[in-house]
Amino acid sequence: MNDRIDRQDSVVKRIIDGSITIDSVEEFEELLKAFPKDPRLHRVFADRLLEEKSINAAEEYKTSAKLFIEADMPLQAITCKIFEWRIIKPSKEERLAFHSALCECNPQNIEVQKFFTKLAYEEMIALMAEIVPHNYPANTTLRKFGDEENELCFIVSGALEETHYHRLEADKKVQKKSTSNLIEGDIFGEIYPFEEDKLSGSDIESITLVELLKIAKVKLTALCGEHPNLNLLMRNLCKFRFESNHKGHSKTVRKATRHQLPMQVDLKIFQEESGKPPLTLSGFTDDISLGGTCVILGAKYQTGDINQLTGKNVKIQMRLPIESIVLNILGSIVWGKEIPVEGKKTAIIGVQFKEIGHVDRGILKGYCFGSEAEQNLIWSLWNSLMEKK
Repeated sequence: MNDRIDRQDSVVKRIIDGSITIDSVEEFEELLKAFPKDPRLHRVFADRLLEEKSINAAEEYKTSAKLFIEADMPLQAITCKIFEWRIIKPSKEERLAFHSALCECNPQNIEVQKFFTKLAYEEMIALMAEIVPHNYPANTTLRKFGDEENELCFIVSGALEETHYHRLEADKKVQKKSTSNLIEGDIFGEIYPFEEDKLSGSDIESITLVELLKIAKVKLTALCGEHPNLNLLMRNLCKFRFESNHKGHSKTVRKATRHQLPMQVDLKIFQEESGKPPLTLSGFTDDISLGGTCVILGAKYQTGDINQLTGKNVKIQMRLPIESIVLNILGSIVWGKEIPVEGKKTAIIGVQFKEIGHVDRGILKGYCFGSEAEQNLIWSLWNSLMEKK
C-alpha cells in the first residue's frame, strides 16, 4: 500500500481553507455528524449559510462560539459572536451570559487569548462594536516596511511571515534583521503609545488563508480613554508583543493539530442484503475526534460511486503507531467524496462513531489530545512506518 498523504493537508483543514468544496448544505450537515464538536467546521458551515443569506447562520455561529469557549479560544469565540449578533440582535441576558463564559476560559500561555478573558462586560461590548473581521488569501502583503502603523490586528486563524528590518547607525541603511512566523493568537501593529506616530519596521505577508480582527488606532485610543482598565490591558498586551519581538522569539507553523495525527485502519462495511459478506477496505485516518473520523481509502477501492457507501454501518479497526494498540469501533458512514491527493483522485469517507468502549475511549482520547512530547513520538513512529512502505 502506497497511499502517502500530506499530514499538513488534512481533509477538515482543506474544507476550512476552501481547497475542498462541499457542494450543498445537506452534505455539510452529514459531515458534521462525524465531527460534531469541531468549532472550525461549524464556523465554516456558518459562513456558508451566511453566504446563502440563511437565518440559520446565526445558530451555527452560536454553536461555533460555544465550542471555541470550551476549547479555551476566546478570540475565535468573539469573532463568531460578532457575526451572530450582526444577524440577530442579542438580549442583554445573552450578552452577559457570553461575557461570563468568556471570563471562565483558561487559555494557557497565550497572552492575546488571556487579554479577552480579563475584559469587563462594558469593555467587551465596546471593543466588539469597533473590531472588524477581515479575510485575506495566501501570499497577500498586509504590511510593508515604512507603512504608517494605524491599526491593531488580532490573528484569528492562519499564518503570516514577518520580516523585520533595522537601520544601521553608521550609514542609516536598512538591513534585513530576521524572519519569523505569526500564527493564530498573535497580534501585529505597533500602535502603542497612542500619542506616538510610528512606521512599520517589518513586512508582513500571509502564508495561508488568514482571518484578522482589526481595530483602527484612533478608535482604540478613544475606547482606552473611556475605559482605564482596557487601557492598562492594552498597554500590557502591546508591551508583551514588543518584548517578544526584541527577544527574537520565533514561532513555526505547526505541522498538524493533534486530531490530524494519522492512523492506519481496516474497515468492514456491512451490506444491507442479508447473507452478503461485508466489504473489506483499508486506509488512513486523516482527521479524528472522539465523535468520528475521515478515512482516506486505499488504492484498492474500486467499487463505483463513493456515495453508495453513505448510510452503511462500519466496523473500524485502528492500529495506533505506538505500543501496538488496536482499537475496534463501530460507526456509520455519513459522508463520502472524491478529492485530489498527490495529483490523483482519492476516495474519502466520513464516519460517525456509534459505540466506543470505556477503555478504548480513554486510549483514543490520549492519542488525540496527549502531550506535545507524546505527539512528537507518534510522528516519529509514523515516519518510520511510512519509510518502510
